[in-house]
Amino acid sequence: MCRRFIRRANRAVLRAIETPPDSGVEDRLDEVAARLWYLAEAHPEPPDPGQVSRLRATLTDLEERVADHRAARLADARHCLAAYGRHLDPV
Repeated sequence: MCRRFIRRANRAVLRAIETPPDSGVEDRLDEVAARLWYLAEAHPEPPDPGQVSRLRATLTDLEERVADHRAARLADARHCLAAYGRHLDPV
């Protein structure tokens, strides 16, 4: 399966990290970005629905804790993961 949606989600999180001002969640955003990169580039198996769901939930939580301009980038990432999730087989 093409992991382009995960790559797009990763880029959106990276854009959120680069968007000032700092909000105190940058370390958590770094962790999410690293996890997305791993799933898109290095993980040997396609991510399962549970992994995708947990990342979406994390992004939702982070969206609520940052300013609107940064939240919009995280929403983009969450939507990319939702698009990827629609292509997965249910567990």
